[in-house]
Amino acid sequence: MTSIENMTVPECPPLKIADTAQGWISYREKGEGQTLLFLHGNLGSSRSWAFQLADFSGSWRTVAWDAPGYGQSDDQAIDIDAYVAALAAFLEAIGGAPVVLVGHSMGGTVGARFAALHPDRVSALVLSCSHPGYGEPESAPMSEKFEKRMEELKQFDKDAYGFARARDLLPGFDERSPVFRYAAEVAGETRPEGLRRASRMLQLADNRPLMFRLRGPILILTGGIDQVVAPRLKADLLAGVPRARHVEMPELAHAPYFQAPEYYDGLIREFLAGGFNETHETGEKP
Repeated sequence: MTSIENMTVPECPPLKIADTAQGWISYREKGEGQTLLFLHGNLGSSRSWAFQLADFSGSWRTVAWDAPGYGQSDDQAIDIDAYVAALAAFLEAIGGAPVVLVGHSMGGTVGARFAALHPDRVSALVLSCSHPGYGEPESAPMSEKFEKRMEELKQFDKDAYGFARARDLLPGFDERSPVFRYAAEVAGETRPEGLRRASRMLQLADNRPLMFRLRGPILILTGGIDQVVAPRLKADLLAGVPRARHVEMPELAHAPYFQAPEYYDGLIREFLAGGFNETHETGEKP
């Protein structure tokens, strides 16, 4: 795999605020044309998509939101449908539907539910290192993994917390490299209440009963060494959307948009150009 550890991270466009029916949503935007909307995971923000905002903006209106509780976006109730409502209100405010949705991890869980409930507002869907939700009951306590993250967020300063999370996202990366340090900086900006609500929302969310509604072109990208998405959740997603194109990205972990942006963006670009058939396969090494 070609190393990009010493590559300079592109500068993100300035933050904007959409005043929506569900409250404020902060976002970044670059380029013109059809809207390509990026939804980050719960270790990220709109800044996670720096490479993609630069790479796709020559031919797309690229938009990256801050999920509820992230960036300067208002909190929402601990319910995936509240996050979906926030996304619907956001798109109503900024226009551009139908959009191409690229949802990573948590962003894919929210994006898939939005696409299932609002098929007329999504022209194509990319689910990146994502899952259909944990599907646990309201009575379930917060998971041990998320409790640990919350404790670390309380105990560590933002730099230490960011470095800990960047090690999860980019295993084996040189911690002195610009890409690693940028990923750590983004993770270190996480707001505690936003993380708490998003983590619990994912724990209770269950898209399995809705996945049969997904229509249109769908690409599922999974990381060959992703240690964040549990194998059973990955399997549930693939089983629930059997007609989707699936590419396993070998040697990539839970942040392929940072780890191998040229390869990752190339897979999305080829998919959007119609170069994918409805089959499952392992991608070539980046």
